[in-house]
Amino acid sequence: MNPDDMKKAWQTQTPRHRLTLDAELVVREVRRNQQAFVATVFWRDVREIGVSLVMVLVCLFLATRSAASWPWYLMMGAMLWIAVFLVVDRIRHRRGIPVGQPLSRHVEDSLQQVEHQIWLLRNVLWWYLLPPGVVFVLQFGQSLWVMRSGGWHVVFGAVAGLAVVLLLLAGVYWLNRYAVRAGLEPRRRELQELLASLQ
Repeated sequence: MNPDDMKKAWQTQTPRHRLTLDAELVVREVRRNQQAFVATVFWRDVREIGVSLVMVLVCLFLATRSAASWPWYLMMGAMLWIAVFLVVDRIRHRRGIPVGQPLSRHVEDSLQQVEHQIWLLRNVLWWYLLPPGVVFVLQFGQSLWVMRSGGWHVVFGAVAGLAVVLLLLAGVYWLNRYAVRAGLEPRRRELQELLASLQ
């Protein structure tokens, strides 16, 4: 039998099995998936807020012990900004769909949550990295000014420290971009395809 005959024979076959899905089972699976995603985001935010608040206390302690306390107060403000931003964002984007809603409504809600997380991580530079980054630059600049008479090795040490901090911030930015590409965008495409098939 040549390939064309096999192709014709294959195409003329009638399907013996039909795939049927229990709608309630699909709704439960979408809701379970959505709840897992919401829990992951919630615990990430709890960690970020907790670390920010601990850093506020550390900065307050260092500000009371340091001769130049203004950089620590600025860092305290930057850490408070991050914690408040995350709390306000969680309050503004709180969602909940009552049980018994159609599957398309659950998928739309999941899609909105994923799109918001994509927006949040794509804009991490502005709300998360820039406030402490500016404070680090100011703090290193102030340190350089105080130690300007210490020679080139002091300048080199301060510039090297600043470079490490900036590389760390760039790494966090890159990891967030990677998380969007690797995790959130494929999830968004799946939800868009599911929503299109339901409509």
